[in-house]
Amino acid sequence: MQNILLQNIVHIDKDVKTHSFFYDALQQVSNTSNYWTFTDARDAYKTLISKKITPDIIFMDLEFSKMSGHEFLARIKKYEHLKNIPVIIISDSSKRSTMQLTRILGAKGFVPKPYNQRELISILFSILSVDFLMRPQPMLSSFARLQQHQIADSISEDFFWSGATEYGFYLN
Repeated sequence: MQNILLQNIVHIDKDVKTHSFFYDALQQVSNTSNYWTFTDARDAYKTLISKKITPDIIFMDLEFSKMSGHEFLARIKKYEHLKNIPVIIISDSSKRSTMQLTRILGAKGFVPKPYNQRELISILFSILSVDFLMRPQPMLSSFARLQQHQIADSISEDFFWSGATEYGFYLN
């Protein structure tokens, strides 16, 4: 649990089971003080702009019924108190265009689903580390095509997989 500074985490995903799965992995990585969950991006947006909570980081899916994850990202980046909060997209999509759009809208990283508990723990450890959060945003021209088989090939028994992709860059 070294170098884990983030204590206020927001997780936005329409699937309540995903919240429990994520929280279990999070507890293996950090002694997070506050963990807020939302099943709808619009509800999260309203809460965040009202300043009722101020997270250190936001993890979110992209697919919601009332407000898409893309719209959420574009809107929160307009608020002074929210614009510098890192947002990590966790999505079923591994399309380059989806990754590019979320990057353009200001997301800090992209984690493709699916993953198991062990992989998620490694991903969270990487993302919640100071090294990841202090990295400058890569240039859009540096995109690399992300494919599912590349992700699976990155997993090894002896080295934890930092499967978070900082827009085309594997974090090792």
